[in-house]
Amino acid sequence: MPLYLMWMEEIVVLIIGLLCLGVALFLVRRAAGTAPNQTVVGRLTSLIAFAGVVVFWLTRFWFTGPMAATWRYAVPVAAATLAVAVYAALGTRTRSVKTSREVDLAPRSVWTFGSSWWFAGLFTLAVLLVSTVILAGLASSTDDEGRHTLIVLDIGNAQAATVFFGWAFGIPVLIGLAALLGLVFLALWRVARPAVSADPRARDLEVALRRNQARTVLAIASGATAFTLGAALLFLGRSSALAASFSGPEGGRIELVTSFAALGTPFMILGLLLQGLGLAMVIVPLCQPNKRPAHETADSTPPRVSTVNR
Repeated sequence: MPLYLMWMEEIVVLIIGLLCLGVALFLVRRAAGTAPNQTVVGRLTSLIAFAGVVVFWLTRFWFTGPMAATWRYAVPVAAATLAVAVYAALGTRTRSVKTSREVDLAPRSVWTFGSSWWFAGLFTLAVLLVSTVILAGLASSTDDEGRHTLIVLDIGNAQAATVFFGWAFGIPVLIGLAALLGLVFLALWRVARPAVSADPRARDLEVALRRNQARTVLAIASGATAFTLGAALLFLGRSSALAASFSGPEGGRIELVTSFAALGTPFMILGLLLQGLGLAMVIVPLCQPNKRPAHETADSTPPRVSTVNR
C-alpha cells in the first residue's frame, strides 16, 4: 500500500488542523488585550502536548488487533497533563506588587482571566468525551484475556467480533482527563493568585499577561480533549462496519449489523474534524505571533518637543 494511503487519515487531520490554526491565529491577533508575547515556557508546553499527538499517530501501526495497546488513546491527554504541569510550575510567574497601596483588591478566582468561551468549550468537550467512554464501555464485551476490547454480534451458536473502544481503552482516558482538569484548575489558580497592581497602566499589562497565560492553559487542555474525543469517534466509526450474515429459514441471507452502523460515516467525519480542531488548539501557543502591547507602543513613542520662537 502506498505510504500516503497508509497515512491518509493523519494527512486529512493535518489539513483540517492547519485551516483551524489559521483561523485561531487570526482571532488571537485581533483579540483585544492579547498584547504580551508568548513565553518560551508557553511554546515548550505546546510542543510537549503536540508530541503526545505525534506519539499517538506513530503507535497506530505498532499495536493492532488483539495486541492493541489500551493506553494509546490516553497519550494525548497524558501529554497535555504533563504540559500543563510544566506551565503551572514555570509559566505562571508574575511580577510582585511592592506595596499594599498598589494592590487592586477586586476579587479574583480561577475564572477571572479565562474567557467564558474557552471554559464552555473545555467542559463541553470533557462531558462529551466522558459520555462517549461510558456508552462505549457499556456496549463492549471481553476478549480472551478478560479485557473489554470487543463488540460482539451473536449469530445463533456463533459470534462475530471486532476491536472496540471498550472499558480497556476508555478507563485510561478517564484517568488522564481527570488529572488534566485538576492541573488546569491548579494552573489557573496560580495565574489568579498573585496581587494585581492598582496602577491603571501596570494593571492593564498584568491583566493582558494573565489572560494570555489562562488562554495557553485552556487551549492545550481543550485541544487534547478534542483530539482524544475525535480519536474515540473514529474508533467507533471503524467498529460500526462489523457485520455478519447467515442463512435464513427460506434459504435467503440475513445480515446483522451493529446497533450504531448508521452512525459510522457521521462518526468518521466528526472524528476527523475534532482531531483537526484539537491539533490546532494544541499548537496555537507554539505558533502564537509576537505582538507588542499597545501600552508599550504608546509609551515607546518619543515625546514631541515644541519650540517657541523668541
